Amino acid sequence: MDAFHAIIKVPSWAYDFCFYYMAAAAVVVVYSLYMITQLLMLSDVAKKGVPVIGLIVVLLLSGTVSTVLTMMQFWICRSALRRPEAFAVKCASPTDCVIAGGPPQGAGCTCGERGVCGGCQSSDLFGSEPEGVLS
Repeated sequence: MDAFHAIIKVPSWAYDFCFYYMAAAAVVVVYSLYMITQLLMLSDVAKKGVPVIGLIVVLLLSGTVSTVLTMMQFWICRSALRRPEAFAVKCASPTDCVIAGGPPQGAGCTCGERGVCGGCQSSDLFGSEPEGVLS
């Protein structure tokens, strides 16, 4: 089980590696523009055998779609690896989690590596026993 947790644990460099997607998007833009300029610079004889306008439209569309999708991957990667979930309770110690969830809490109620509470059981709105705790 430790090997499994070692594999699924997010490495510290993964957040910065998200910039790979931004670099890939930049390469797509630059190469699409380069190919469009190459098409425009063809000689008149070569342009007769090549559908220049159609290729330019295809390069613009495919470059735009690829760039947008790659940037979406970048944004997804950055937000998934950095920002804690919006519903999570931020904490500095396990005591903060017990206070936020309301006592009694089990040993699983801890402050995780990302600075959010995990494994806590919440009390209902009326302050009765936490859900899942048997009296």
